Order: sequence, then structure tokens, then C-alpha cells
Amino acid sequence: MSESTGTTNLEPVLISPVVGGMIRTWSEDETRLWSVDDPAALGALLGRGLVARTTLPDNKFREVAFLNPQTQALTVQPRFASQDSTALAAPFELTAATAPTGGAWEDLEAVLASIAISAAGRGEFWLAELGGWDSPHEPNCLFTTVDESGLANAVMEATPAPVGTGVWPEVPHGQAGVSVSAPASQDTIEAAGIFAVSAIETWGVTPWDINLTFGKLVDFA
Repeated sequence: MSESTGTTNLEPVLISPVVGGMIRTWSEDETRLWSVDDPAALGALLGRGLVARTTLPDNKFREVAFLNPQTQALTVQPRFASQDSTALAAPFELTAATAPTGGAWEDLEAVLASIAISAAGRGEFWLAELGGWDSPHEPNCLFTTVDESGLANAVMEATPAPVGTGVWPEVPHGQAGVSVSAPASQDTIEAAGIFAVSAIETWGVTPWDINLTFGKLVDFA
């Protein structure tokens, strides 16, 4: 599937978080790892509820951008029309990925912590999953905030239950997943980055193999 703009075909792609100046894109046909010309600007848009989304089952969403395979330009379109929409439409230039310099997991930890703060402010959860249009439901790692008796708790869940991380509690053998919670504050919400990365590292993947899914718990009540 592609969107035709004049003589240009733009392919809708899913995007990983920006980590170490690089992203992974998933089209219907392939996945590629790229370096981004302005990773800070792209990273400031993703995960903030600002860019276009594609609908998944159960009223969940993933962010989507549009890739021009000929020019290797990535266009990020706004989720909602506004006076600032044109600024979001400026394309990012992509080039073949360079070797990461190290610290990618620490970078992903900071990115997910920042996105957790933004998602909590919007009343949304995020679910870290393997990327791709037909990605499996597991493994996954969930961040959300839950109101209980007038108090907000920050909640993390991981399936399967991570083993030997020193971060997640150990659970009985055979238990499918594990969850932890704490009263919501900036510190406990930002700790989502630590918990998520410690779980993702047990999946045998790289930081660029992850895609984020968003939604609201109220839709599942």
C-alpha cells in the first residue's frame, strides 16, 4: 500500500524509537535500519501523541510515517490539523545506518522514560512490542498509570516474566507475566525506562527492533 503524491509514491511505515541517531522502519515488504539527519527533532515528535497513527485491533494505535524509497525521505504527518501542522510535514533525510557508538540501551531507557511522562499526561498507556505490521503479541512490556481510590499508581507489566534482571521481581516458575506498581510521581513514571529496557534486553533483540503501541485503559473497561 502506498500514498500517491503527484509522481511520488509514499509508503506508510511503522517506526522504532530514535536510538543512537537511528531508527528502524517497517513497510509491508521490508524492514530497514537508517541513520536520521536530525534525530533530536524526530525524537521530539515520536511518542508524544503528535503524529499520524494507524489503528490496530482493540482500539490500539501505532504511529505511522511515510517513506519515499527513491529519495529516502521520511515524512511525519500530524495527527491533528493545526496551525503548526506544516512544521511536522518537513521530511527527514535517511541514510544507510552507521554502526552504533555504544550506549544504545541507555539511550532507549531515556527515550522510554520521556515517552512515559508524555503518555501519562495524555492518559494513555504504551506497550513495547516487536516491530512490524504482523508482529506477535508477545513478548511485550506495558507502562500505564491507574487511578485507584483517588490515587494514581504507575504500573509496569512484562510478558513473559523477565528472569535474572535484578530489576523485576522473580516469580514462580510457570507464571506467564509479572507486574509492579508504585504511587505515580515523575520519578516512578520515568522508571518505566529502566523496567522496560531490562525486560527488552531478555528478548534477544536490539533497541531498534521495538515498536510502541498506544491506547487508553478506559477502552478496555
